[in-house]
Amino acid sequence: MSDELRMDLADCGSPEKLIAVILKHHPQWTPPVPVEELALKVGIEEFRELEAQTFEGALLTDPDKTRGVILTKAGARDERRRFTIGHELGHFLIPSHKGNRQCSAADMRETRRDNHHRRQEAEANRFSAGLLMPRPWFVRDMRKLGEADVTHVRHLAKQYRTSLEACANRYVELTDDTCALVFSKDGVIRYLRWTDKFPFLSVKAGDRLPRNSASLSAPATPVRVATSWADLDGSTWLETKWGKAAPRVLEQSIRQSDGFQTTLLFIESRDEDDDNADLEESWTPRFHRR
Repeated sequence: MSDELRMDLADCGSPEKLIAVILKHHPQWTPPVPVEELALKVGIEEFRELEAQTFEGALLTDPDKTRGVILTKAGARDERRRFTIGHELGHFLIPSHKGNRQCSAADMRETRRDNHHRRQEAEANRFSAGLLMPRPWFVRDMRKLGEADVTHVRHLAKQYRTSLEACANRYVELTDDTCALVFSKDGVIRYLRWTDKFPFLSVKAGDRLPRNSASLSAPATPVRVATSWADLDGSTWLETKWGKAAPRVLEQSIRQSDGFQTTLLFIESRDEDDDNADLEESWTPRFHRR
């Protein structure tokens, strides 16, 4: 155990402050972050597999939360296991969180803060995402990739050894682009992620890809090769109001094996003068409740 690191961490109350201290102590790190090595330095003594189907991870600690054991779901993919370890480590290190807890798959996706349980699960998720994909590193590597492209999220997920979903969440949180990511299988939407400035989508998880979308008509092969950009009427993907035109949407997709597909929706930035003149007349973005 690193006593100096533990002492510095003891003064931190938020996920972001904890991460800042950890990175300060490890300036030599490069992605992917050695999350298990870190956990062992700060009081986690063992990692075990969890056989229960209803939980994704668990944390067992002594009464003072100075020592602990992290359990992860048996058979979980490495990328998902790393996020679970980061999540439980967040519970272990955030002073206001109690030990001895079990976390479901829903807890691992929690972002709401409307009650005590959800707030703490959301904080653990912020810690895990921020630790595995530190903001300064992720922004640097995202910008190195250049203009928006559907392959970028997969590239970054591989670089940081995270799941595609976790990486997509981080991507839309930190990108300067106005974009959304749509994940589907066999033409049915599995989940969506969008930036705060992206207009309201007219589709949701469980819906089929829109009839006029380029993703629906994209060729099945070759896999893992991005399509060309398609310039579409925004009404294909966006909610519209009577008498008001939606912005144009650029769409690009990439197919994987077994029917999986990732779609990037992108809205080009407009000049400030144009925005001031006709933004209200052309379309009205509404912000999603997270």
